[in-house]
Amino acid sequence: MLWFERQVVTTLTANLDEGLRAEVEAYVDETLRAMPEHLRAGMAAESVALGAWTRVRGGAGRSAPGASLDRLESSRLDPVRQYVRLLRSLVLFAEHELGHRPAQVVAT
Repeated sequence: MLWFERQVVTTLTANLDEGLRAEVEAYVDETLRAMPEHLRAGMAAESVALGAWTRVRGGAGRSAPGASLDRLESSRLDPVRQYVRLLRSLVLFAEHELGHRPAQVVAT
């Protein structure tokens, strides 16, 4: 996973316990690697662009995508909304597939 993808996945899995979070991150990483090259290239380009934009705006900290995730989801640009939707879908699928044990939600 690229930096920005990992930050978004970390933000989306913030309420999971460490063990399940690591499994979900590994699943998302494997799934992104298994994508056809033409799809992965587009996803990688968008990750680099969004990551660069985040760093330029001064949001290079650990929680940077969390603050802007809502903004990305409500973007007027379809590919930006679909980017977040894809990562959220992968995280949700992994949570339910890998959560063979009852998911332990960490209270925040």
